[in-house]
Amino acid sequence: MLCWNVAKLTLNASYKKFTDLLIEEFDFDILLLQEVKKSLSHELELHDYSYILSPNIETKKHIFGVLSAFRASCESEISLLTKKQELKYTTHKISLITHHKLSNGKTLLVVNLHAINFVHNRDFKYELEYIYLAIKSHKEAMIVAGDFNTWNLKRVHYLQEFADSLSLKRVGFSDESNIKKIFANSLDYIFYRDLNLIYSEVIESKKISDHNPIIAKFGY
Repeated sequence: MLCWNVAKLTLNASYKKFTDLLIEEFDFDILLLQEVKKSLSHELELHDYSYILSPNIETKKHIFGVLSAFRASCESEISLLTKKQELKYTTHKISLITHHKLSNGKTLLVVNLHAINFVHNRDFKYELEYIYLAIKSHKEAMIVAGDFNTWNLKRVHYLQEFADSLSLKRVGFSDESNIKKIFANSLDYIFYRDLNLIYSEVIESKKISDHNPIIAKFGY
């Protein structure tokens, strides 16, 4: 799987060329993208993936939000708009929850999350609790990934509490210095449970986005 904040560059030729190369090399089953920009008049080109785009911003010509793309069928989807608005921009953030049937008969829950920014830490914690309430009843495999905007230690602590409450493990990377950071705190994470982590990597993309893609391969 690929997780990446693409910084609204999805209509740029350089982004498309880079993404095509990543898909060709790694053959992802799941793409989890944040800050996606899509024209209202055209669909995005995503090879043979089906995709769901949950918007949090709409203009006259474009929508922006999180996009989850899959090669496997999607059984159901839920979009969660944050209750709070960001103080500086009065915008909401959004998360997308999808369910996928695995070949072993069990169901994988996937959360593509772009956490709220520019709010008090207590509001950040409140929004994580809102997501927790939406997914806590799921008892099988789970992936929660995205840009968590964990730019201070209090937010990092709240995120760890959230992960612990769901028995989620954090994907580690040998090259974590390449993950986007603010004040030495990583913003992008992949968490999982009831899956076997086989491989993980951070991909250099400084010329495309201010975030680098993070990838993980799982077995079950």
